Amino acid sequence: MAPKGRIGRTKKRSLKTTPSPTEGLPDIFALPISVYLQNTNAGVLVSDEKHRFIWGNDVFMGYNTFPYSGNVINLAFQPFIDHIAPLLAESAGFELKMKELRKKKKPFFGWELTFKTGHIREISYIPVFDGRRFAGSIWQIVDVTRHRQWQEELKRTDEKYRVILDNLNAALCETDLEGIILKVYESFCRMSGYTEEELIGRNITDVFVPEENREYARNLRRYRVEKKLALLYDMEIVLKDGTRKWVLASSGNIYDREGNPIGGVGIHMDITPQKILQKELEVAKQAAEEAQRAQKEFLANMSHEIRTPLNAIIGMAHLLDETTLNEEQKEYIKILKHSSGILHGLITDILDISKIEAGKQEVHPREFDLRDLIQSMKHTFQLKLAQRPVQVTVELDKRIDSLLIGDDMILNQILMNLLGNAEKFTKEGEIAIKVYLENIQGNALWIRFKVCDTGIGIQKDKLELIFQNYKQAEKDIRERYGGTGLGLAIAKQLVELQGGKISVEEGPEFSTCFSFTLPFIDTRKSVNPAAGEELENKYSRIDFGQAKVLVVEDNPMNLKYIISLLEKYKIHYQLATNGPDALYFLESRQYDLVLMDIRIPGMDGFELARKIREDESRPNVATPVIATTAAAVPSTISMARSIGITDILTKPYTPDQLLQVLNKYLNEDETEIIMEVQNISGYEFHPALDVRYLNTLYESNIGYAIDLFEIFVMTIKEEMGKLEKVAQERDWEKLKFQVHKIKPNFSMVGLTWVTGKMEALEGILRKAEDLDVIPGMLEEITTEVNNLYPTIESELQKMYAFVKNHENS
Repeated sequence: MAPKGRIGRTKKRSLKTTPSPTEGLPDIFALPISVYLQNTNAGVLVSDEKHRFIWGNDVFMGYNTFPYSGNVINLAFQPFIDHIAPLLAESAGFELKMKELRKKKKPFFGWELTFKTGHIREISYIPVFDGRRFAGSIWQIVDVTRHRQWQEELKRTDEKYRVILDNLNAALCETDLEGIILKVYESFCRMSGYTEEELIGRNITDVFVPEENREYARNLRRYRVEKKLALLYDMEIVLKDGTRKWVLASSGNIYDREGNPIGGVGIHMDITPQKILQKELEVAKQAAEEAQRAQKEFLANMSHEIRTPLNAIIGMAHLLDETTLNEEQKEYIKILKHSSGILHGLITDILDISKIEAGKQEVHPREFDLRDLIQSMKHTFQLKLAQRPVQVTVELDKRIDSLLIGDDMILNQILMNLLGNAEKFTKEGEIAIKVYLENIQGNALWIRFKVCDTGIGIQKDKLELIFQNYKQAEKDIRERYGGTGLGLAIAKQLVELQGGKISVEEGPEFSTCFSFTLPFIDTRKSVNPAAGEELENKYSRIDFGQAKVLVVEDNPMNLKYIISLLEKYKIHYQLATNGPDALYFLESRQYDLVLMDIRIPGMDGFELARKIREDESRPNVATPVIATTAAAVPSTISMARSIGITDILTKPYTPDQLLQVLNKYLNEDETEIIMEVQNISGYEFHPALDVRYLNTLYESNIGYAIDLFEIFVMTIKEEMGKLEKVAQERDWEKLKFQVHKIKPNFSMVGLTWVTGKMEALEGILRKAEDLDVIPGMLEEITTEVNNLYPTIESELQKMYAFVKNHENS
């Protein structure tokens, strides 16, 4: 029998002994302790009451600490220490600790030993007593190597990112859901000026955020928590010493195991230097823009100021040319007219580039005949080059045989600039205009235009330079040929304004070849080959029956023009000069068409259109509504479509364009109408006017020009009188409306620079700033209009005479 009380021995009991304390408990409590010791995942070592190590379970023996097989060890206390100590990485203190545990016989946990193999094992010592008598010890040995490695790795990672954050000047802190600081890092303390003890437990918003921004900061935190989002924002903070800094903050939530937010973490980077630089750049940018704006205004103003005396010079030169002169005097006049013409062109270029760069150049698509435009261009330049051995040729793709929709005015200006450039540098040879259909996408046509010449050419390294403002290919070009270097820059910007591209290249047959592409819409309407012929009974096929049109317009010039055309087409019309009157007529009876200006007194066109469409019981809820406007920008068109406006007619429009609209909405069978076109080539407008603009606008349609010149002469003095009266009353809102209403009228008679001044005046009124300059600007405009009024009257009489002579010839 084993010695009494030894671990693992059993004691004989008589049947009369007291019941076991495990009676009544589950069977597992009746199992011997050896079952637990053998089946635990921890290594177990057992020593007896004499501290002799007698047994180890399979896990412990698997540590390869002892060269024994089985589970029996049977090694005394000191030999056991002597065996284990050499295996340890640090053996100092091992024997003392073992002897201390033996002596005290008290439980001890968490003693870690590192072995030379790199393993780390945690020792737990459990003394076992039978009553008061010591019966032995159980030593639990757990291999925590991997756990400690993970801890070390986490520690190294934490240290690595701490160093990174410190080096990045990124201040990190953690808070609870209410913003109470729970943990701060050294970088945060360094940036803020506070110590860790001063920050823990305080609210981050109250400490750092200026009082005026605290509510915003709290709302940001609530939004981050509720939406479970990470946020990135910049904010000004107050430091311990009272100074302020700008920080870029990245904040996110900290979540528990169930995914619920329990706090937040924020990284703050000092961006004060960047903010200072940004502010300086904004100030510099504003100053640069102001300087550029001042430069443009200076150029525009100077151009306008130069134009007034120049008009007198050009006019006097033409008047002198009509007097009796000797040959020497004729030569002087020829030189004077040529030089003043060059100067006039330069000023026009400066005004054009200023308008484009200011974003005031708008695209106004309309229906036009590309073939007719190209042929007119050829004829114009052939006349200009009549004294030179230069031939102007045209190649036009035969597939382009229908009317197109696009901005023919801008196209005309682009081609005029390119052909003007070719004409200047080509003394002999050929100037070619080539037009090709490059791509078809549904109704959209991409057309390539080429203007080529056999002139002096351009060096390859200078090809890109020529499209820059005020740049020419060679230094001596200006001296030899003149020019501002703006013509090609204007052409490039006008091409790009419409989504096209322009380039220049050399060809086998030509020294220089400018090429650009533009998109157009194909109407699929055939070009009428007899458009320029004299036709009898022009209006015999125009029959709109009993159609009735409501005209809503308050501009007398536009009103007279529209009424004259409607009467010519035998259309019944009702006139309203303001919104309330128009609404009264619309509620009283049904119309077949509404033709209205968007800017009308009492109620703008958008509001009127809404009222027409909002009530299905009203008589004109389905009546086509055509809006006329001088500002057909995409935003205006989009708004018009959204509120029920049927179509847009862009001012200024030709009789043909109005007739097409009337035919579209008033002719049920949509039969083709013979348009009224009085195309008479060879007419030259007075050089004191903007000849280039007038040629582009009227395209030799002198009848159309006469109509608008007539209206201008009859109405402009009254309209200018209204302007002066409203200005004296200082009713700026009414003045803004009046200026907007009449500003297009001046361009229609070639006073484009006056329209520019009216636009500048409207801009000041719109901003409601510098209103004290308005009287001076208005006086300057009035003086210029009064000085030029006789020229407009004279031009109208000259057009009458030209048409009469043409009819008699």
